[in-house]
Amino acid sequence: MTVTTTSARTTPGNDSPSGVERENVLTKLLMRQETTLVLVMLVIGVIASSRSDLFLSNSNLTEVFRSSVIYFVMACGAALLIIGGGLDFSAGAVFTLSSLLTAKMLVGGVPWPVAVLAGLAICCVVGSVNFAIITYLHVPPIIATLGTSYMLTGVDTLITGGLDVLPLPDSFQRLGQGNIAGVPNVVLIAIAVGIVFWFVLERTRFGVNVRALGGNRQAAVGNGLRVVRLDLALYAIAAASAALAGMIYSARVGAGQVTAGGTSTTLIAITAVLIGGVSLQGGMGNIQGIAVGAVLLSLIDNALVLSRIPPQYNTIVVGAILVCAVAIDYLRRGRIYRKR
Repeated sequence: MTVTTTSARTTPGNDSPSGVERENVLTKLLMRQETTLVLVMLVIGVIASSRSDLFLSNSNLTEVFRSSVIYFVMACGAALLIIGGGLDFSAGAVFTLSSLLTAKMLVGGVPWPVAVLAGLAICCVVGSVNFAIITYLHVPPIIATLGTSYMLTGVDTLITGGLDVLPLPDSFQRLGQGNIAGVPNVVLIAIAVGIVFWFVLERTRFGVNVRALGGNRQAAVGNGLRVVRLDLALYAIAAASAALAGMIYSARVGAGQVTAGGTSTTLIAITAVLIGGVSLQGGMGNIQGIAVGAVLLSLIDNALVLSRIPPQYNTIVVGAILVCAVAIDYLRRGRIYRKR
């Protein structure tokens, strides 16, 4: 029996240890959410390129990545919060608030680094207010942040009189409209943001604690994690990433726009988070998936435009993808727990 077993293990092919290992790696790769999204992107790309010669042009593909930056930056903070078991529906309003406040300071002569830091700090306070309402007033996160979103929408109108804020200084606009070696600055900023969030989530004790908090809050409390501090940090970070996205948008368009952001932007960012593999029930997800999810949403939008399909179909497609993502997450979690 020993000889037979040894012979079988050393026979070249899929039954050898290396073959089994390769098969396991391939199976794990195919089971990853990012792989599914990339395959969907390839299908969309083939269809779109068959309908428009412009789709595969360098300028169009660059625009796809450039358009995904806003959603990705917002989604990074939202993902960290959702992995930690929280939820923030005020991100779109924070996006608008940061855009307008930063624009007001820039028009008033404040240097852009100071205006950016001040805008981030103010929006972190908004995140802290969300945390306080949820933690100390025991208002459910979805209700608390929706309420904050409505209040911020009113504040945005009050501080601007309902008018856009412009013109912004050239030095600030270059951040959103310039490029380095052909790569748009906003894409480089998004890459830097993604690396920072990946490092925090995957390589720090803070990231481990966030996953533990979202995976099982009661167990996290029982193990002595400082959940209140974690919640405060997560809501502040989510607000800061939404604020940064708003500033990037202002730099791109050269103005602080009252109509930018809002509920639709919040939903798109959360959609990018969910289709990127982050579980709405907390504990699971990664930054790579969110990046692919954000690019996929931008790709769908671009492909529909180039294919001359009416824009209302965009919301139908995105809504269908969101439902599928949540359903797949439910099935995925069920499979994982059955294995355990």
